[in-house]
Amino acid sequence: MRRDLYAEVSARIVAELERGAAPWIKPWSATVGANTPCNAVTNRPYSGCNIVLLWMAANAGYRTPRYLTFKQALELGGNVRKGEHGTKVYFVKQLQVSDRDGEEGETRIVPMMREYTVFNVDQCEGLPDHVLTLGEVKVRNSDERDPTIDGFLACSGASIREGSGEAYYRPGDDFISLPRFEAFKSAAHFYGTAFHELGHNAEPRIMPRRPEFPQETQPDRRGDAA
Repeated sequence: MRRDLYAEVSARIVAELERGAAPWIKPWSATVGANTPCNAVTNRPYSGCNIVLLWMAANAGYRTPRYLTFKQALELGGNVRKGEHGTKVYFVKQLQVSDRDGEEGETRIVPMMREYTVFNVDQCEGLPDHVLTLGEVKVRNSDERDPTIDGFLACSGASIREGSGEAYYRPGDDFISLPRFEAFKSAAHFYGTAFHELGHNAEPRIMPRRPEFPQETQPDRRGDAA
């Protein structure tokens, strides 16, 4: 049976949407290899649906959005660790072929899609240093972190993951994702975003009659003092 790659890609994206939040809603910057997924060998950015698919894959907690194939890892003298599972990405190209049903010399455009499996550099071992990171990234934020605010965020009990390149709260897995502190224009922008996402994190815990907390489990506060 012939596989429908277009349908498979759509199904993967729809399944992720049905799980809860969509982590690709707001990419924080377009720095290739820092926030935007790219091939670790060529530094060429991925495009189209591959960006969405690799952003979803980044939920595993990868430190950098740099990917390569199993073969590329071997050619660099490294390897993919045993037991690691890759992410399917797709190469799309338009081919110009002869039109058998048309007149002689006529051609038509046929879309071609090929499937590849790529692995994040965090899933590999033995890779040279130059493919692991983009190199020196310009620091946008010269402010210092506030230990008091950091302490408050830590005491909130929320799981906060920094460095993925996007800002969002994912209710299905109950964690907050934030770009790295240095990627923001200022400390105020970072903490403002952090508290915004913390509000989403707290909402299902404090709002009554939420789907996450059925009504019968809510305490009866009708007799509470004002």
